[in-house]
Amino acid sequence: MLKKIKSYIKEFSSKSLEENPAKEDDASIMKACASLLIEAAFADKIFSETEIDSLKSTLVNKFDFNENDVIELIQKAENIVEESTSLYEHTRLINDKSSYEDKLKLINSLWKVAYADNEIDKYEDHLIRKISNLLHVSHKDFISEKIKAKESNH
Repeated sequence: MLKKIKSYIKEFSSKSLEENPAKEDDASIMKACASLLIEAAFADKIFSETEIDSLKSTLVNKFDFNENDVIELIQKAENIVEESTSLYEHTRLINDKSSYEDKLKLINSLWKVAYADNEIDKYEDHLIRKISNLLHVSHKDFISEKIKAKESNH
């Protein structure tokens, strides 16, 4: 699933890269983060309207995606039913290019998308825990971001 999502995200960001090749690292990180966020939203196999809204908001406001592109991206992603392949490719890029603080912001965003429907499914929890481990985020910070996201959801 991640490979297909990544190819869809690549379609949407390729124009901005042609206009400014210096932003390639930023665009790659954005694509990796967006892929992980979409994967989290689909982790429980239930993609509610609140999760869609949370995902749209996060991708537009935090990752500078165009709203129309996000809507199309989500529609395409909803049609993908395959299991994910590997998180490592995305987390490796984020590890190489992002600060610890940026990783915490991503973990918080993942939790916000997962909490959008007011409950955390075991698959969502497992996925975010796995991403957090791959990003070398401490367990204390992982829990702290989970609590912050839950409190901001109420």
